Parts: sequence; C-alpha cells; structure tokens
Amino acid sequence: MTGRAGAGPARAVAGSVIAGACLLAAGCGSTPAGSPGAAAAAAPPPLQASYASAAGTSWAIVEMGGSAAQENNFWELFARPAGSSAWREATPLGVADNGGLVVAGAGTSLLTGFVPSQSLTFSPLAASTDNGANWSSSGLVDPGLAGLPDALAAGPGGRLIALTKGGKVELGQGLGTGWTSLSSARALAAAPAGRACGLAGLAAVAFSGSGVPMLAGDCGRPGVAGIFADSGGTWRAAGPVSPALPAALAREDIGVVRLATTGAGLVALLRAGTGADTSLVAAWSATGGSPWTVSAPLRIGTRQLRSTTVGPGWAVGVTLSDGRGATLTGPGATAWRTLPVLPKWAATLALGSSGQVDAIAAHGGTFTDWRLAGSGWNQAQTIKVTIPYGSSG
Repeated sequence: MTGRAGAGPARAVAGSVIAGACLLAAGCGSTPAGSPGAAAAAAPPPLQASYASAAGTSWAIVEMGGSAAQENNFWELFARPAGSSAWREATPLGVADNGGLVVAGAGTSLLTGFVPSQSLTFSPLAASTDNGANWSSSGLVDPGLAGLPDALAAGPGGRLIALTKGGKVELGQGLGTGWTSLSSARALAAAPAGRACGLAGLAAVAFSGSGVPMLAGDCGRPGVAGIFADSGGTWRAAGPVSPALPAALAREDIGVVRLATTGAGLVALLRAGTGADTSLVAAWSATGGSPWTVSAPLRIGTRQLRSTTVGPGWAVGVTLSDGRGATLTGPGATAWRTLPVLPKWAATLALGSSGQVDAIAAHGGTFTDWRLAGSGWNQAQTIKVTIPYGSSG
C-alpha cells in the first residue's frame, strides 16, 4: 500500500500509525459481508460531509484529485477552528485515503478513521487534540470501517463505536486501543426490535448525550425509523414512529441517512419513500429517544443526495445532484430553507453558529469556500492542495 505524500508540521501524523496498525492487525482475518435483511437497500449516504463540534470547530471532508478508477482520488479533511473565519487543511498523513475518511469527536480529541482501499483491509485511527494541527496513532478497526459518514462514534471516557464493512458493531475503549463485540446487523435484525422494524441493514452508530450506544439503519416496515438504543445488552426501538412522523410518510419505508450527537442532543436525517416520492426529514431528540421532534418533509424525488451537514446545535443541511442545497436551523424551523444555486464543484455545506452558510467547493487540487450573502455566493477563501497523483497505483 502506498501512503499519502506530503510534508509539513500542520499535517504531520506519527510515522507509527500504519506500522503499528499492521503489527496489531497481523493474524486478524477479515469477515465476509452479508445482507441481514430482505428489504432492498437504498443508496448509501455520501461520505462528503461537514460537522460542527460542541466547541465550535467546523470540519469538512471532501474528495479531491482525479479519477477514483485510477486511484487518483484523495479524501481531504479541512478544519475551521472556533472563532476563525478561515479553513486550513488538516488531513492526517501516513495512510492511503483513497477509500474515504470518517471523523468522530471525543471530548477535546478528534478521531479520523481511514476507510479501507487497495490492499488495506483494516482502518487505522488517528487522534488530534489541537484541531488537526498534529496527529498521533490511536489504534485501529479490524475489519475496516464501513464507508458511511457515521461509521465511527465517540462517547464519554474514550469509548468508541465502530460499524465495519462486514456489518459488525464493535465497542472500543481507550480511543480504539481495545475492542469488544457489541452487535451486528444480522443479530439486530433477528432481535425483537429489529424484526418489528424489518431491519435491512445498519447505516450509522452514535452515543446518546448520556453515553448510551445507539444504532440506526433502514427499515422495511412502513412508517418506522430504525433507531435503536442499548438497554442492558438488549436493543430497544428508540426512533420516531407515527404519529410523530409526518402523516404523508406513514406508508413509506424509512432509512436513516445520518445519526449524530451534537451539543444539543441527537440529530437524525431520514430518507422516506422511493423514486419520485423520496423525501428527507430531520428529527431531533434531547434525550436520545422519545420524544422526537420531526421536521416537515423536503421532497427530493429522483435527485441524488450529494452531501450532508450536521451542526452546530440542531442545524442540518444537504446538497443535491441538481446543484441545489437546503438547510434547517432546528426544531423551531417551519420549513427547509432552499439555497440559491450552489457554486460549481460544490461538495458540501458548512454551517456557522450565527446562521452563516458556506458552500465548500472541491475540484482537482483547489478547495474554495463560498459564503452566502443575500441571494448569492461570495468567494471567501481558496486553498491549493498538493495532490500526489500516481502515488496510489
């Protein structure tokens, strides 16, 4: 496997990340993937995403470079520290990231996990306590992380939850230095709560605000959102159901696109219906379970979801394949806010605590931050990224 090229202290990661990961993974076999349910799986949530931590730091994950088929695509992580209007590149070095990146906040730390690609079958983790200026090795996930934006979650006391490519769910200690089995897609689908929902597969993991492990996925039973909470080793249904969901969705199959914990509580983004009837709804819970507040639907029809945004607070945002985007400030919003046509190459949105909306564009080696002003976008910042074309072949 070829690691990322690059240098500089702002993006330095301990050289032992990949070497230590290989030693820890020696002798560990991979687990074949399996489909636990009978319902048809929806398109997986996109990895391009942004987040805002409770401390106010914003993170954006975008795909840059060239063709994925030629392994010239590279996933980049950018940070905008609290109180700053400027982004900086913060991608950990030392591991090939052609498969994608996922991040999870852990108190004052940020963890980045590498989705496996090429010959890499596990996911090294890198940790930072200074907003991505420096990184150090923090264990690994074996088998590797699923290619989903919420495949990794952090909770109190350095605990982690990881969803793997094989559908297993692992509970981590010490920021990923030790793991035990928590559940799996197959096991949850066979449990009473999973059977009642017609669980077809898992899409996200999270901790509630009080530290309870949460799992989420797609349901085959209409009108049920597949969100589950651990209760002493037994999984119980914890997602919104009718009549909390809009009446128009009572007969629709519902899948979980995002499940994340913010400073305000648990935020879920749900996809309901299929084809021309597809809608997105946001749901919020201060307790990590009932009661839930659910937004009005955003009808997207046959448009594809390109990216998702969570935070700050209760805010959520999405971008779609027709070059449009939409945001919600939280439970008090009566409807989604449709944004002006996004700038060319827009990859994801970034939301600020004061209602500021930025569109992050990524093309080749150029990162551009466009800031919404009235009915248009103003260019706020450009970063040139050195792309190591040909280094992953």
